[in-house]
Amino acid sequence: MSLLKEGKSLGLESVGLTGGEPFLRLEKLTELVIFCRNKLGVAVHVHTNRTKISRDEASWLEREKVEVSISMFGSDPRTHDAITNTEGSMKSTLRGLKNLVDVNAKLTVFVVPMRSNFEEIPSLIEMIRAERVRDVRILILAPTGRALSRFGEIELTGDERMRLGKELGKLRRKRDVHLRAGFCTRHDFPDLEGLNGHERCYAARNRVHIDAFGNVYPCTASSGRKVFSAGNVQLTSGALTEIWRFSPLLQFFRAYHSNPTKRCQSCIKFGDCMSGCRVQMSYRYGDATIADPQCGGPYSATAIAGQTAG
Repeated sequence: MSLLKEGKSLGLESVGLTGGEPFLRLEKLTELVIFCRNKLGVAVHVHTNRTKISRDEASWLEREKVEVSISMFGSDPRTHDAITNTEGSMKSTLRGLKNLVDVNAKLTVFVVPMRSNFEEIPSLIEMIRAERVRDVRILILAPTGRALSRFGEIELTGDERMRLGKELGKLRRKRDVHLRAGFCTRHDFPDLEGLNGHERCYAARNRVHIDAFGNVYPCTASSGRKVFSAGNVQLTSGALTEIWRFSPLLQFFRAYHSNPTKRCQSCIKFGDCMSGCRVQMSYRYGDATIADPQCGGPYSATAIAGQTAG
């Protein structure tokens, strides 16, 4: 609780609780949600992989105005269960999803395209749309966690991204479902709806990620990568404040956002692309400080005008 209080003194407005699995410690989860909502007055988001959210639990989440997200990986149970490595997990997840929908909880389904599931994503979206889910967030696969060791094998190719993007564009035109994406995902799928609060890379600017061991990272996508660890809040009292204000890593992120590499400084598109994701650049090229080599820029205002006129 002291860490959350410290965060509040730094301007904390929203808390995301993930895992692991938050519901494995339901009593502690309940305590944290009530503390955040009633004592600190901040919004709460819970990301769960729990496969059996009961009606009572769903009702409690709705009463506390907790935003809930659940990951789904395919329209075929064999695909979903293979990725979760749990037989029967899709069936149970759908049951929990229905309970959340029935009580009008604020629910978003997270979908991560991979080589093994991208062809099923349009049918997955249609399936959960039939279950009255109206908010879907597409996330790109990040080179972290279990995906790190196999990232090159499981991430989409350029052709696969293009094919999926066309299908997602068709689905977006159906007005009863919102297909949203944050800053990094919209690099790959620019036709998706922008996600409020994720229009740009805000890593280290208005958010950090703290893992179960107290390690602080600039964003969720960088979690678990030692090169992106900004410090540990368990070392001393007030460590979060020290890390937030003085960590060289967090200061680098902030400086890069306002003072990019020379190649990007005069580019009119920098506000949209921000030279690419720093985590992705570190993984692909071993250098978090470079501009995306695949970018065709820089694009000057004159060049943009010329393209428009042509």
